[in-house]
Amino acid sequence: MALQVAVFDDVLAARREVFHIPGLDVEVFGHADDVLCVIEANPAPSVIFMDYAMGWDHATGVDAIRAARKAGYRGRIVAMSSDPAANAAMVEAGADEALPQKAHLRSYLVALGKSG
Repeated sequence: MALQVAVFDDVLAARREVFHIPGLDVEVFGHADDVLCVIEANPAPSVIFMDYAMGWDHATGVDAIRAARKAGYRGRIVAMSSDPAANAAMVEAGADEALPQKAHLRSYLVALGKSG
């Protein structure tokens, strides 16, 4: 069974980015307002990649991470903002780690697929 991965990023969603990576089932969301619905899905994602800002009228990555952790989500959360301060804020809110640049997402996913 493929590892379930959720990516919350408005730019990737707007570009209709699709990730075909062996061993992974990756779904991209344009905002994190529905993070609780996503983590309660069956199967729930084992790994979440979270951008910080996804539009002024949507939850921030910090808000979404706090909500997910408060709801009991124990999976891995990876912050992925181009802004180091935003990544630090998401790690402080409960993310396990941060990608230094969003451009590293595909490489991280490929490695994740090989290890899963």
